[in-house]
Amino acid sequence: GMDLYFQRHDGQAVTCDDFAQAIADANPDSDLARHLAPFKRWYSQSGTPRVQASGRYDAAERRYTLTLSQSCPATPGQSEKQPFVIPVALGLVDAHGRDLALRLQGEAQATGGTRLLVLTQASESFVFEDIDAEPVPSVLRGFSAPVIVDNGLTDAQLLHLLAHDSDAFNRWEAGQQLALRRAVQAVRADGSVGATPLDEAFVSAMRAVLRHPTLDAALKELVLTLPAETYIAEQLDEVDPQRIHAVRETMREQLAEALQADWTWAFEQHKDNGAYRPDPVSSGRRALAGMALTMLCVAARETGDTVWPGKAYQRFKDAGNMTDRFNALSALVVSGQPLAQEALARFHAMFKDEALVIDKWFALQAGAPDRGGHVLPAVRQLMAHPDFNLRNPNRARSVIFSFCSANPA
Repeated sequence: GMDLYFQRHDGQAVTCDDFAQAIADANPDSDLARHLAPFKRWYSQSGTPRVQASGRYDAAERRYTLTLSQSCPATPGQSEKQPFVIPVALGLVDAHGRDLALRLQGEAQATGGTRLLVLTQASESFVFEDIDAEPVPSVLRGFSAPVIVDNGLTDAQLLHLLAHDSDAFNRWEAGQQLALRRAVQAVRADGSVGATPLDEAFVSAMRAVLRHPTLDAALKELVLTLPAETYIAEQLDEVDPQRIHAVRETMREQLAEALQADWTWAFEQHKDNGAYRPDPVSSGRRALAGMALTMLCVAARETGDTVWPGKAYQRFKDAGNMTDRFNALSALVVSGQPLAQEALARFHAMFKDEALVIDKWFALQAGAPDRGGHVLPAVRQLMAHPDFNLRNPNRARSVIFSFCSANPA
């Protein structure tokens, strides 16, 4: 499709229609080519479609029926929307965590792994044959379409996907949904924020991810990152930024303390990577080591321990690359350790002539989580720093935007 697009239009001014037509013409037997006209509603209709998935298992017939329904909220000038063409990558996961071979009703033989279903109507049902027990649907694998999905899964089903799904995106999404449910429940609860908003099932699931022998380190770091305060706020009709902040910080502190031994293991296992390499495996290992160090410093703040902040400061001084050095500095700043000020001063002295690095130095401080109202005075102080210049867009953004985006409370 891309080859044909360039062959036809290289050097021309072209439209979205030209691009879509080239992709379709190069793939005449594809679902895109068959549904090209309704597919273009992605260009003509505004708003984000929502897809609702519901499954029903018939044990007697050994059939599993998945019904997908789509809708799109009204937007100015478009009170009613026509159905979009939505590719939905799907897998069915059995009780042992394996992907089932899938045979749609009317097909001669089953194919393993992920199937691509194309939703073109307001609602469609897909019937899978020869299913011996009720599976857990893994819907929208690989984020196959830019839609919001309501999969209707229970906590137990999400925990199953988090533990076993072969699709990295849906594994991450399951963890995010589990964390989001607990955050929203804690925000909506009456009274002060409790010390343990996370239940043991969720904490154990996070431990299993962290300790998993084959999962990629980069995926572990992403799964163990809690949903952002702004994303939690988007799920609520009435937003209390201070309470959301308190809940998320409490969730992070609980994970830091409950998994302290596991974070120690993760740091020790991933801290040494030899000479710097920019490959994905090394990058993931650095990210996970940095996260573990931050969580250990967060736990140390709660327990009064001085060992891990000292180790973080030593790693900051000894680091052989910017990523490890900045991760160690971030661990001290984010956790509010006293050693952070000394490390910040040393970092500034080392890189005061590197404008982009100093932008990161400003952004880290302005975006640190607020504790008792300390960040706004710090931001005012940063704006009085000799290196701050409001007329420099990057510098202004590094302080003001970082503060506003990271500290809605």
